[in-house]
Amino acid sequence: MAKQGEVLFEESSQGAVSAVTAIVFILSFALAMGGIVLATYGFNPELSASTELFVFAGGLALSTIGFILPFTILPKIGK
Repeated sequence: MAKQGEVLFEESSQGAVSAVTAIVFILSFALAMGGIVLATYGFNPELSASTELFVFAGGLALSTIGFILPFTILPKIGK
């Protein structure tokens, strides 16, 4: 939420995006999208039920990690 007296789309005073921030966002995007794709492979009728569950759970875990990364790692390192 914007602070009182600030313009909503004010230019950042922190400057350009750092290499660490860019790498973390690219990694998190790849993990999130790859996890979603992997989770869709969990609905394959040719696989056994336990394999389907394992593949779906793996995709869900990757997506979760991909969405959590930029919101936990970057604030802790100050980026």
